[in-house]
Amino acid sequence: MERLFFILIFLCCGATFAQVVPITELSEVNLKYIKLKDSVYTTTQTVLNDSILKRNQASLTSLLNFNSTIYLKENGLGMVSSPSFRGTTAQQTAVLWNGININSQTTGQTDFNTINTRGFDKVIVKSGGGGVLDGSNAIGGSIYLENNVTYNSGFENEVFLKYGSFNTFGIDYKTAYSTKTKSFSLGVSRRGSDNDYKYLGTDRTNKNGQFNSTNINSNFGFKLGHKNTVNLYSNIYDGKRNFSVPTPNALKTKYYDFNTRNMLEWVLKSDNLVSNTKVAYLTENYEYYPNIDRDYNTYGEVGSLFVKYNVDYRWESLLLSGGVNYDQNNGEGSNIEHEIRHLGSVVFGVKQKVNNQFLYEISVRQELNNTYENPFLYSAGIRAEITSFYKLKLNTSKNFRIPTYNDLYWEGLGNLDLKPELSYQGEISNVLHIPNASLTVTGYYNAVQDLLLWTPDVNGVWRPKNAENVNIYGLEALLKANKKIGTHTIDVSATYAYTVSENEKTDMQLIYVPYNKLTASVSYNYKKMSAYYQFINNGEVYTTTDNASEHIVNSYMVANIGMEYSFGKGESKYILGAQVLNLWNETYESVLNRPAAGRNFSVYLNLNI
Repeated sequence: MERLFFILIFLCCGATFAQVVPITELSEVNLKYIKLKDSVYTTTQTVLNDSILKRNQASLTSLLNFNSTIYLKENGLGMVSSPSFRGTTAQQTAVLWNGININSQTTGQTDFNTINTRGFDKVIVKSGGGGVLDGSNAIGGSIYLENNVTYNSGFENEVFLKYGSFNTFGIDYKTAYSTKTKSFSLGVSRRGSDNDYKYLGTDRTNKNGQFNSTNINSNFGFKLGHKNTVNLYSNIYDGKRNFSVPTPNALKTKYYDFNTRNMLEWVLKSDNLVSNTKVAYLTENYEYYPNIDRDYNTYGEVGSLFVKYNVDYRWESLLLSGGVNYDQNNGEGSNIEHEIRHLGSVVFGVKQKVNNQFLYEISVRQELNNTYENPFLYSAGIRAEITSFYKLKLNTSKNFRIPTYNDLYWEGLGNLDLKPELSYQGEISNVLHIPNASLTVTGYYNAVQDLLLWTPDVNGVWRPKNAENVNIYGLEALLKANKKIGTHTIDVSATYAYTVSENEKTDMQLIYVPYNKLTASVSYNYKKMSAYYQFINNGEVYTTTDNASEHIVNSYMVANIGMEYSFGKGESKYILGAQVLNLWNETYESVLNRPAAGRNFSVYLNLNI
């Protein structure tokens, strides 16, 4: 009854503020060089800025779980975590670090618990296909991890300290210095946990779940005159995790991963032309120990070179874009033959603002490689301002996902004849803007062909093949509202997703795809004090392909609550905060037989000097 009462109160709040300019309303369209902004005129995005990042746990899993429509599958707190975005598989969500795709070349996905959100200035969630701009994996959607290079801000220092239940700690330090022509920032993060929480309703505890990680970010920027800017981005992640045992007598395992990312960017701007060149080198290394009492381990390592060049030319109301991309992957592992593969693509696009009410965009991409079929991709959309408070967006696209190293080169099992997954999508968005509130409602359809699956052959040996077609359709709603009365401010945001993702042959829902997901967030600010409440309701999910009712993960409702107080004078600001996570002490799991933690607590101190 308490939970139903809260939902009712929340919906009432939404109605109360329905008559109140949206928090994230985009400014009038200017066809200039802002790649991401240009690409969302006919699709939907959610921007999670610095203040939201600090109020959530440092993992990308926690951030997106409470602030997006994405369903996150987490094998217990801090363990392996993967997304289901718009009813797709974990490999069909692209994660981009400052414009470079960082999905693993071996597994095809990103473990969201290895992404420390404290190392970024903002995280952007873009729904739907983005294969033309973002390349492989962008079928369900894309996650952008962005670092800002700022100038003329002087010397800044920030320290963030956090401690909580299960001996969980986080230490983050960031320093920055910038002049009119030079910029430098360095961020160092360290976190860990004994992670020995009790399983609610049982006499068991989470065993062998301890973890720790170190994350280092550095960014340099140099303005070379009025037209040229050179930026250097670097990121190092070193993580060590023991994997929680599903049963008391199971073998204890552990996993180490060490990833590096380095990129040099050169931007040249003139009156009507902007060129952008990126050269990046990424490494991924892992070691898996199937028994922590032995030295034996399996490993994998891949080095990837990315070269991206894009040029934009503005001619009156037209923006013409062209680009070429080259990727080289050099990898090997315990079960993977040493292989080097070369991938390339050519991109062309046009956008035009016909008048103040109408804009269209068309983009095409041709893949080039000698390993698998070369798909031709496209994206086209329009945005029409019907009235001063209502906009209509239409978009259609063809997207893809390439086979991974494991799919192609696993010794004795890999399949070099695999085709890339293809996706044909269409969506329509209705955007309502009324004073101090915005509501976006999107309906979409996605037909995925040649879904890559590992299935047993006639001898019971699991091998990869293009096996299935999947039809996905659904509805998404995004609400933001704000009301300020004197020194009091209330912010409300909510997301809702209804998702059907069915195997074309069996008409069965894909595993770990909920039909319903709801999130809500309410925050209140008064002078130096603020409080906030987060809520999530995930519907039940099937864990077997036959949708057997006895093999499901039950629906659950989880809430967090927190309070902050800021003090200090001048440029020195200090924020003291406390949180209660899983406020209702809900017994739940997002993956079968992987219980989550019950009610737990944390305190934090944020120092800006």
